[in-house]
Amino acid sequence: MKKADRSKRAGAGKALFEAHRVPTTDPAYAVLAGLLDVVPTSSWHFARIESNGDLRGLSGAVTAHDLAALLDEVRRQRAVSGNGPRIAATLHRYAEAESGITLIFADARADYGIMTLLRDASLEAFTSSEISMLTLALDAGSDRLCSLRLQPFDERAATDGAKPIGTMALPSHDEAFYVLDSDLHIVLAWSSEQQRRTVLAGVHDDPGERLPALLEKSVRELTAAWATSTIKHPGIARPVSFLVVRTQPMSGKNGHFVGVRIDRFLPPNSLTGAAGRFHISPREVQVLARLLDGDHLDQIAARLHITSSTVQDHIKSMLDKTASRNRSELIARVLGWESAPNPRVHL
Repeated sequence: MKKADRSKRAGAGKALFEAHRVPTTDPAYAVLAGLLDVVPTSSWHFARIESNGDLRGLSGAVTAHDLAALLDEVRRQRAVSGNGPRIAATLHRYAEAESGITLIFADARADYGIMTLLRDASLEAFTSSEISMLTLALDAGSDRLCSLRLQPFDERAATDGAKPIGTMALPSHDEAFYVLDSDLHIVLAWSSEQQRRTVLAGVHDDPGERLPALLEKSVRELTAAWATSTIKHPGIARPVSFLVVRTQPMSGKNGHFVGVRIDRFLPPNSLTGAAGRFHISPREVQVLARLLDGDHLDQIAARLHITSSTVQDHIKSMLDKTASRNRSELIARVLGWESAPNPRVHL
């Protein structure tokens, strides 16, 4: 597919998401917006699943007809698989869809949300690399929605996504590995999702397949200096809230390749350890938490009701305390990524 076409596809689902005017304060916003950034769709539907089995639409973005279809989809999927997180071909018949993928965000005890991603004839079938990314999103979304269910309502805003005590561990599929050639085509791939990919209808497996456009962009940026440098440094990027992309130079008898590892971003339950280790103040911890969540300077200032220059002062202080040269190294150090030489993190 041509680069322009890939870029256009990459923005399709996100544009639909923004058209619904879902507020950024909605707890599901980060995962769903990031998911639609990575995997383009022609239409999608999402609802939370209440403890009594009822569905609740996302900030009014789902109609009664959509909710009825989603409820039918939950029942059909659960007739096949009784509990736990689930990714599978959509079973409810949507007239406008050529293919569809359903995600049920859940743990072993309860269902927390359902999302259907639909593609019409204008989009190709879902690829295996997209399925791998959807699996990482499924785990991230299940963890997030589970946390919200267990927390008292008035505590949700203050915890900023920290997992409460008592949350059951999810069966996770937290990483995928790829080897790319010089044109960034996938020549080798492995992920635990290959174990269950056969249940998905319309999954496209092509030796010349590429990563989703947003992730390929991160890889391209992380490896841009390799062409002119004798030393090719590994790199780290966080293109969306729930994914971390790592690149590593590789070579073999057929030339040089790009090793790519994609992990689900697992935010620490608390930054207390990093604060104590580096003597970071409580206010600096708040700034650090916003950096980890992907906010830019102006966004951090607005959320914390301080000026951008004050945010910069806090960041400079943390750089000094952690002996970091830049924000990339700061993030890598507090998250324990410092073993990778010269990490690069895009926030």
